[in-house]
Amino acid sequence: MKNILIIAGSDSVGGAGVQADIKTCEAFSCYAATAITALTAQNTNGVSNVFATNPQNLNEQIKMVNEELEIDAIKVGMLFNKELIACVSPWLEKFHKRGVSVVIDPVCVAKSGSKLLEDDAIFALKELFNFADIITPNIDEAKVLELDIKNLPCDTILKRSKVSEICEDTLFKKTGEVVKFKEPLIKPEIMHGAGCSFASALACLLANSHSKEEAIEIAKKYISNAIKSAITTKFGKRLLNHKVGING
Repeated sequence: MKNILIIAGSDSVGGAGVQADIKTCEAFSCYAATAITALTAQNTNGVSNVFATNPQNLNEQIKMVNEELEIDAIKVGMLFNKELIACVSPWLEKFHKRGVSVVIDPVCVAKSGSKLLEDDAIFALKELFNFADIITPNIDEAKVLELDIKNLPCDTILKRSKVSEICEDTLFKKTGEVVKFKEPLIKPEIMHGAGCSFASALACLLANSHSKEEAIEIAKKYISNAIKSAITTKFGKRLLNHKVGING
């Protein structure tokens, strides 16, 4: 069983963030250890409060996990501020040099539109990409980050690069190669936690020696099936069913 270190924020409704990451790891038969960056009070309609972890506590969380487990891959999600990013940076550099796969989901805004990254932390977040194997921004996050597709520090899968009859994601490689991945567009089109879960699935698959192209294909199929069997809430079917497999 592969060990995945999740560095991300907590989502109280359980559809995104660390909760979604753990469920995804379990779906791919991986073990999830966590370092919590923030506690959020949120549901699919919005975020009412964010309480950031202090950097000392975050550092200790990562340190304690690293002492006990052999980490096979890392998924990074919500970091929220410069201080937390500064804490995570040297750890990612160490893991990256060790050959551990690092997947960064550059969380900037929630699906509801609530900000999950402070404005003055954008540059610091972009610096972390130097230690990533792949980053997974959607179109909105790519705009916030002002990503230059022609000058990327790592491979980048741009999610929802096209949404019409299909949902198309585009992989931009550092080599200049461009690969497109397509799945039928499943309703609802906006799904709480899809980005977190996709990135976690990638981390699990890369830890199990899949190529990036294979990992993206399988992760997209998993998310598509999780949307098809979405869980009904008072607001409608908006939460992924993480218990589905890639075959539905």
